[in-house]
Amino acid sequence: MQKSYFSIEEVAQRFSLTASTVYRLAQRGVLPGFKIGGQWRFSEEMLEDWVADRMTVERLKERRNGTASRGK
Repeated sequence: MQKSYFSIEEVAQRFSLTASTVYRLAQRGVLPGFKIGGQWRFSEEMLEDWVADRMTVERLKERRNGTASRGK
């Protein structure tokens, strides 16, 4: 099975962000990525896991704050 890897520009387009935002998030370790030859690359699988984790955190925050029961 072939894995898919994205450039900063491709991740930016996919998430409707600027390339500089993706770069900054990757540099800070917020967005999972790695460098090859000085260029950032992002695994599709790692990005999907990251999004799922972020969604879980948001749901837990909503439950803790009681907003989930209000239909948000």
